Amino acid sequence: MRPCAHCGHANADHLPYCAACGKRSRALGASETPPPQLAARLGPADHGSSGFAATVALGPAQPGAAWGQAPTALAPVLAPRSAWTRARGSVAYVFATIRGRIDAEEQRRNLISEREGARRMAQSTLVELGHAVLVQAIEAPRLRELTEAAARLKKRREAVAADLAAAERFQAAEDLRLGLLEASIENECKAYDHSVAEVEQTLRQSSSERQTAQQPPEAGGTPGSPSPSEKMRVDEQQRALRERAAALRASSMAARARLEQAVATRRQSAGAVAASVAGHTRERAAIEEESRTLTARIGARALELRLPSPHLLPGYERYDRLQETIRAQESELARLENSKSGLDRRKLAAGLAVIGASAGALIIALWALLR
Repeated sequence: MRPCAHCGHANADHLPYCAACGKRSRALGASETPPPQLAARLGPADHGSSGFAATVALGPAQPGAAWGQAPTALAPVLAPRSAWTRARGSVAYVFATIRGRIDAEEQRRNLISEREGARRMAQSTLVELGHAVLVQAIEAPRLRELTEAAARLKKRREAVAADLAAAERFQAAEDLRLGLLEASIENECKAYDHSVAEVEQTLRQSSSERQTAQQPPEAGGTPGSPSPSEKMRVDEQQRALRERAAALRASSMAARARLEQAVATRRQSAGAVAASVAGHTRERAAIEEESRTLTARIGARALELRLPSPHLLPGYERYDRLQETIRAQESELARLENSKSGLDRRKLAAGLAVIGASAGALIIALWALLR
């Protein structure tokens, strides 16, 4: 039990809030005087011994010999409480417990978040230490294997970066080449279509003129019948136009087939190059992660050895501060977990029963009033 510094009410150790006044509770210090509410109950003769009086009045039960030595002014405080006072205290205990649990859960979440942030900062500090060891070329017998592995990993990363740049340049060049080929074939198809349209228009015009020449004058035809040589020349001209139109259509169909093949080739090439670029990108990301892990290992080894270098001292101090912060947060989390075991189940059950009975009585009264 600990007394509230505001009202003097005795609260359980696991309650962060006072069950009487609702304020955050804390124990009285050795040099603090009791609050006016507690001082009035202790009497004017006991103000000088407030620490002893508060401890005896609000602390746990002591053996019978200790009660014989307690001041007579504590008798009103130790007098048996009425049923109404106990019920009110139980209800206040319920609300203080709920409020304390909510506050403890929020505090626990904040502590976990802060602890994870401190751990990430500690990991980043190890990476910075390892980077400083590599940049400053700090030598140590127990670091030689790790630094050589870091050098090999750096060369591998540079090779992958060069391959990725080459793949990206090849992708751009191949896309440009296939795009120009596709554009030229498309223009060729348009030219063939235009030529076929012109030949068909000429053929229709020639057929119309021949039909007009073969009609009699009274039907709108030209006077005089064409000679056989002219008929043969016109027939030969129409046959040549039909053959040319057929050849142009065949060429147009071939060009369209080549266009479709060029489009398919461009898509396949783009997919293959994109897969190659994606593979190099994944490999580079994996190498970066491996490099970060290796750099952190170098930093951890340097921290373990405490290498005497002015470039590493700030990192050492920052890592030590972060570790102290993590230990303090874990200790506070353990305290919050232990505080859950100090629950007075009898008092809590009594408070819940009083609240339930009060709610039931209120419902019955409202039902009787509204009938």
